[in-house]
Amino acid sequence: MKIPVVVFTCLLLHCTVAAAQRDAPVWNSFLPRITMFDERTFLDFEVTFMKGGGPGEQSAQSQMYILGYLEKDEPRILQLRADKSVTEKTKDEYKLLLDVLVDDKLATVLELKVAKESEVPVVISSKSNRSVRGGVCYDFAFSFDNRKLFETISKLKNFDQTSFVDSDHRYYNDKFKLMIFVPVNDCKYATLIPEKQRNIYDFAHFMDFEMIIQYFKPLPYCFQFKPLDEEGVVLLYND
Repeated sequence: MKIPVVVFTCLLLHCTVAAAQRDAPVWNSFLPRITMFDERTFLDFEVTFMKGGGPGEQSAQSQMYILGYLEKDEPRILQLRADKSVTEKTKDEYKLLLDVLVDDKLATVLELKVAKESEVPVVISSKSNRSVRGGVCYDFAFSFDNRKLFETISKLKNFDQTSFVDSDHRYYNDKFKLMIFVPVNDCKYATLIPEKQRNIYDFAHFMDFEMIIQYFKPLPYCFQFKPLDEEGVVLLYND
């Protein structure tokens, strides 16, 4: 009986490797376009996510989360992002990265959307007319009401509503940031991806079949709230 078992094991390993090598690795994963519109009462973003490589069946759609968190909590969040015990699909699926961040009130989900693969190249330079090549792009747009944004961010564990900048213009000391989270399409966080697509294997950067994260990085902005003014408006300062 030993020979059939060995043969079966070899065949299984061969099939697994063959499946893994069928597709190119994910060699690109970045944001070629970030556009912010800072109005008096709203904070609007348009973001393009680009992925190069990976399973072709998983290119049809991609899901994006916008997370809000405090700047002072960023080291802890990035530490968790590097912790394989909360980022691998084979671990306890009920206590993966996003669950830990939300349960511990280190971050909050502000919005999540799904986007189809862009039909046209994303023009990133009006001067040279250069456009993104070598992958697939997904366009997202998000809109946040400043007052509702404050109500959400101020509930984070370490937000201090009694601490203000010592200035003639009163605003809170605690700064907050926005994190982009794009999950791989075969993990539990790809909730808006069609079931047929979720059931096809997907992987992260350079053939990482276990990682739930396709992209997890902060946007290059930092914000502070100014309390309600006489018109009931919450203002944002950004840098």
